[in-house]
Amino acid sequence: MFLRRMIGILFVIAAVAGIIFSLVGLVETWRYRPVVTKIVTDNLALVDQALSTTQDVLTIVDQALQTTSVDVVSLQSTTQALAQAIHTTNPMLDSLISLTNKTIPAAVSATQTSLASAQSSALLIDNVLSTLTSLPFLPVAAYKPDVPLHTALGQVSTSLDTLIPSLATINTSLVDGQTNLGVVEGELTKISATTQGISSTLASGQAGIDQYKAVTTQLKKNVEAAQHAAQTWILAITWIMSLVFGWLLVAQLGLGLQGLDFIRGSRIAQ
Repeated sequence: MFLRRMIGILFVIAAVAGIIFSLVGLVETWRYRPVVTKIVTDNLALVDQALSTTQDVLTIVDQALQTTSVDVVSLQSTTQALAQAIHTTNPMLDSLISLTNKTIPAAVSATQTSLASAQSSALLIDNVLSTLTSLPFLPVAAYKPDVPLHTALGQVSTSLDTLIPSLATINTSLVDGQTNLGVVEGELTKISATTQGISSTLASGQAGIDQYKAVTTQLKKNVEAAQHAAQTWILAITWIMSLVFGWLLVAQLGLGLQGLDFIRGSRIAQ
């Protein structure tokens, strides 16, 4: 009988502890419901604000990428046009180089040769005219020009000598310029290829930003829906916990009554 009484006392103690726990849990559940509601609501609002800020930043980055893409495409078109223009000038430069290196010097040499022949003939003519006009029976003034024809032709031929070094200098400058333009064309082609790669990278970046924007938009909708339903959810959870604590309270009452029965039964048996 002593064992039965001890079991009854233990049942009563456990029941009292369970009842106290249930009552405390029931009271604290309703007491902390506003606090929990505020914490959840504030956190959801903070998440919503962070998502809004993220969307704004993504919009700014997207606009910057679009502007950069336009600038890169413009740069690529400009470099391509410059490279094409330089490439187009190569035939003209080839012609100029050929003119200054061969054609014009050959023409100058041919002209000087012709002038040399003409100078010989002019000398003969000058001598003949000088002789004829010096005869006393001819009523013609003496032929004494300030500059004889053959001398003038010699001066012209001599002046042509300065053209050859000038043409050589021009030819050297044209060759160097063509070489430099070739280097510039190559660099412009490289820049164009680089900008094309940058344009492709920016396009991929824009696609990634579009995906991020779609994800953040969906998350924002989910957070806004959670904000609207947060109080209802917390209230529902509070009622569920209240029912659990209520059921536990009823169960502890049953356990306490059973413990009292054990105690009374032991007394009756005594």
